[in-house]
Amino acid sequence: MTEEQANNLSKRRRIFELDLLRGFFVVIIIIDHLQLWPSPLRYLTGEGRLWVTAAEGFFLISGLLVGYIRCFKNKDKSLKDISIKLIKRAGILYIWGVGITLAIIFFTKMYGGGSVILPDLPNKEQMESIPHLLWAIVSTDYFSPWIYFLRLYAIMLLATPVFILLLRQGKYHIIIFLMATTYYLSKYIHEAALEWQLLFFGAALIGYKLDSIIDWLSKHRKLNVAINTAIISSTIITICTSFFFTHGWDKVEDSSWKLMDINTYTSMREIISPYVTSDPLALTRIILSYIWFAGFLILFKTFGKWIKKIFGWLLTPLGQMSLSAYCLQALVLPVIVAYIEPSEDGWRNMLISLAIVILIWGMLKIKIVRQLIPQ
Repeated sequence: MTEEQANNLSKRRRIFELDLLRGFFVVIIIIDHLQLWPSPLRYLTGEGRLWVTAAEGFFLISGLLVGYIRCFKNKDKSLKDISIKLIKRAGILYIWGVGITLAIIFFTKMYGGGSVILPDLPNKEQMESIPHLLWAIVSTDYFSPWIYFLRLYAIMLLATPVFILLLRQGKYHIIIFLMATTYYLSKYIHEAALEWQLLFFGAALIGYKLDSIIDWLSKHRKLNVAINTAIISSTIITICTSFFFTHGWDKVEDSSWKLMDINTYTSMREIISPYVTSDPLALTRIILSYIWFAGFLILFKTFGKWIKKIFGWLLTPLGQMSLSAYCLQALVLPVIVAYIEPSEDGWRNMLISLAIVILIWGMLKIKIVRQLIPQ
C-alpha cells in the first residue's frame, strides 16, 4: 500500500450505517427487555428468543469498532497510552455496572418482585446477607441481566491491550489460537466471557482489516456481488427457519397445517436446540451471529440512505450514544415496567413499547443525562 493510499484510508468517513445498525439493535434490546407480548413487534425482534439476538449484534459492533478505531486508526499511537485509556474505560463500565445492578435489585426488592417483567434477583445464597450480595456483585458473579453487557465489555477491554500487542507483531495465528483455546476452556469453566470473546475479538480482527477488506471487495465487484447474495440469502433463510422453530407452535398445533406435524416439529426443535443455545454460547450460534450481522450490515449499507432519511432521527442518536442508551434503559425500565399491567392487547403493548423507546431517545437529548451516563 502506498503512503497516499494509507492517508486516504485514514481519512475515510465515519461509517454511518454502523450507527444506524447499532441504534436498531438498541431499539430491539429495549423492546425485548420490556417483554410486552403479544405484540406485532415480535416480528421485528423475535421476542429475544431467536437463534441469534440483538445482544450478539451489539457485541459484534463493539468489537468491530474497537478493532477499527483502537487498533487500526490508533496504530501509530503508544500502546501504553491506548492501554491506559482502555483500562480506565473498563473501570468506568464496571463501576456503572455495579451501581446499576444495585439500583435494580433495590427497586425490585422495594417493589416486592410483583412484576414478572422485572429481571431475576440473585439466587438465594447470594441474597443470604448484605455482605454476600455485595461480594456477588463486586466480584461480578452476579450482574443484572439488563446490564450484563457492561460486564462482558469491560472484560474484553481489559484483554484488548494484549490483542493489540499481538496485532502489531503480526501474530494473527497466536490470536486465533488463543481465541479457540479460550472458547474450548469454556466447556470446563463456566464464564460467559470465555465464549463471547469469539464474537468480540473475531469482529475486532475484521475491524482492524476493515479498510483493506472494503478496498479488496471494491476491486472484485463480481465476487463482491456473489458474496453479498450468499450472505443475504443465508441470513433470510436462517432467520425465517429460526422464527418458525421458535414461534411456530400455533402453526403445527393447527390441524389444517400440513407442512409439519407437531411430533416432527418437537423432535426437530430438540435436535436443533443444543446447537443454538445462548448459555453456553454454542459455536453454531456464534457462526450464525456473524452471518446475520453481515446480512444486516449489507442491507443497511444498501438501503442506508433511505433508512437514515426515515428513521435516522431515532437510530443515529441511539447508535452514536448506544452505551448511554443501554445504561439508561437499565435504569429506567424497572421503574416503568413495575407499574405496567400485563395485557393481551397486542396493539396496546406495541404502542407502550414504542413510547418507551422514544422516552429513552428523548432523555439522551438532556444535557445532564449525557454528562452523567458513560458514552
